[in-house]
Amino acid sequence: MILEYKWRIFAVTSLANMTSAFALNSLNLAMPIMAAEFGVSMGAISWLSLVYSFIPSCVLLIFGRLADLYGYKRQFISGFIVFGVASLLLPLLAQSLQSLIFFRCFQALGYGMMISITQAMCNRSFPPEERGKALGINSVSVSVGLAIGPTIGGMLMTHFSWRSIFYFNIPFCILGIIMSIIVLKKDEPYAGESRRMDWLGSFFFALFIGFLAVAINFSADWGLFSLRFIGCLGVSVAALSLFIFRESRVDMPLMELGFFRSRVFTLANIACIFSYIIQQMTTFLIPFFLMDILLISKSDTGLVMLATPLSMMLLSPVGGRMADLYGSRRPALTGLGLIALGCVLMSLLTLETGLIYIVMILLCYGVGNSLSVAAINTAIYSTVPREHSGVVSGMVATMRNLGQGLGVAFGGAIMALRQSYYSSAGLAPANRVYLLAQRDVFYFGLGIVTVAIFCVLMIPFKKKN
Repeated sequence: MILEYKWRIFAVTSLANMTSAFALNSLNLAMPIMAAEFGVSMGAISWLSLVYSFIPSCVLLIFGRLADLYGYKRQFISGFIVFGVASLLLPLLAQSLQSLIFFRCFQALGYGMMISITQAMCNRSFPPEERGKALGINSVSVSVGLAIGPTIGGMLMTHFSWRSIFYFNIPFCILGIIMSIIVLKKDEPYAGESRRMDWLGSFFFALFIGFLAVAINFSADWGLFSLRFIGCLGVSVAALSLFIFRESRVDMPLMELGFFRSRVFTLANIACIFSYIIQQMTTFLIPFFLMDILLISKSDTGLVMLATPLSMMLLSPVGGRMADLYGSRRPALTGLGLIALGCVLMSLLTLETGLIYIVMILLCYGVGNSLSVAAINTAIYSTVPREHSGVVSGMVATMRNLGQGLGVAFGGAIMALRQSYYSSAGLAPANRVYLLAQRDVFYFGLGIVTVAIFCVLMIPFKKKN
């Protein structure tokens, strides 16, 4: 039996999500070996991860708009090609750190081309009454890629070399190209749609996101009051001001600023980025607690951390389906409430905390994210005309990247500041200082979730019949 077109779309977008997410996490275990081989520091080799986050953040909205103007099929195929070629050339031709970063940048461009429109393609292919389920199931593939990345990456490192991690992507890119050619229909231009891209506005937006991302990622190293941090924030704010000025006066803007007049659109986006801040803050901090405080091995820590992505894999479709049946408010509030509970429980961690307790909290986070993310995204798409699905998909992906970056930045900065405070207060031993600082981080997380809950309560969701 031939699958319906909407489920074929789901299959090809899921492949793109899984491939790009795998490339994000699979390289983590190889970083020390690559640093030794090329004779560079861990800080220098970490740029392979940073550019894979920076570049998509800058271009996701732009590629989303390009897809709206010139077609989804061509861009999706091009994304697989760029990603696959970069995955082939990087291990073959990279002879220095600079060349590694160069090819990784192209891999990140391919990632941005694909991921900017995966949700938009599902949104356009599924009817409104199934939109939440589609977006929820689509997010499962991201969780799968993130979950299997370290495991498969470690296996490839054990039996081959770090180069095999990049080669591993190539068959999936070839499959993605073939599936895209066969499955995706030719895009039909919308009546009256002018194919004119606002490149100047795109430049201002990329400048805004790029300098903001740099400031976020290096805030812990530079310090919040350093000249470099303040300078990056200043350039980012200036670029945002120029972007808004430009978009409010151009005939065919990169993004319709009028979308933000909608309470649903604006408040749902705020709730979205806040939920990702908490998600990444937890993912960033818990491994340090497990390995440095409880003295658990890296392998056991990896198994414990699987609790969140595995629960998201299982329950993300449930959150989307609940949004279809009951509206977005109920699953969003339930999910955010579980995340808030997770923050409270995390603040109570001690030296005697058992692994079962931590796994249960991580499951709480996973279930909470499963219910809230799909529901909030459904609310965002419900306010936007179909012909703007691409740019909104790019913006949602940008919110995810920024939220994840902010989660790491806030977690690291608050931990450093509070540890310094408690140490200067004469508290000892170091483990106690660490636990108190970590408690304060999750108090901050509880405040962030509370704001997200308030945003959801303020959204005028319509009740489902």
